[in-house]
Amino acid sequence: MKWSVVIGAVAVVCAVLHLGGVNTASQAAASSETMYRVEEVIGTLVAGRGMYEAAENTWYLVDLRVEEGKEGLRTGLTYPIKYVLPTLEGRRAPALGDRIRIKLWQAAPTEGWVASERPTVVGRGEFIRPGEGSAEDLGQPTARILVKMLAPLATDCHRKTAELLRQVAARYPDKVRVQLFDMAKDSGRGEIRRERLNCASVLVNNRFQFTISTPAGDRKVLFQHRPNDPNSAYNSEDVVTVVEQELRRLYPEK
Repeated sequence: MKWSVVIGAVAVVCAVLHLGGVNTASQAAASSETMYRVEEVIGTLVAGRGMYEAAENTWYLVDLRVEEGKEGLRTGLTYPIKYVLPTLEGRRAPALGDRIRIKLWQAAPTEGWVASERPTVVGRGEFIRPGEGSAEDLGQPTARILVKMLAPLATDCHRKTAELLRQVAARYPDKVRVQLFDMAKDSGRGEIRRERLNCASVLVNNRFQFTISTPAGDRKVLFQHRPNDPNSAYNSEDVVTVVEQELRRLYPEK
């Protein structure tokens, strides 16, 4: 992909960054909306291929899978994009698997897309990222569904969820991979930090918020904290229901 025009624009933006900061740079990058194509999209960051620093700011080069877009950025396709953040905010930069809202501009159809404002994280997107140091790893690495349970596995309230997930992996070994991480161990706590979580959670392809269909109607579930209590945001069986929903979506019958 040609980046000649983008590189020229980046040089201008970097100069503005040095003088006026990120917000001014973003405005400068998008100041010629009559000349450049501008679109706002929502998508998931699925890869990062590098970054470089300019003055007090860092440019990020990532791949964005578009989930809500327009004609220029088609839903379901992945595009390389660039955006800038102050270097001191690097720890709070969007991470792989984050779902972001961002406004992008393009100099020409043959050029790349560059952010005209800082990205906003709106949740966790669909993303498969196997963890490290799991207590149990069930199913095939090629499965399209990855369930990661991060919890104190010896705790009564979580045992049922873990056992149901073992059964799911046994029923669909080629389609569902289950990784169980024990928060009582250093490896489990390390994976919690890697996933940027602060409590027991179950992730289904990186997400913990879902809507499930029941005879009584749709119900939202949140796979965090303790399950199976009257005030819990989910029951152990809800995890199985979501996995079965994902099976129907990702492995549709012919």
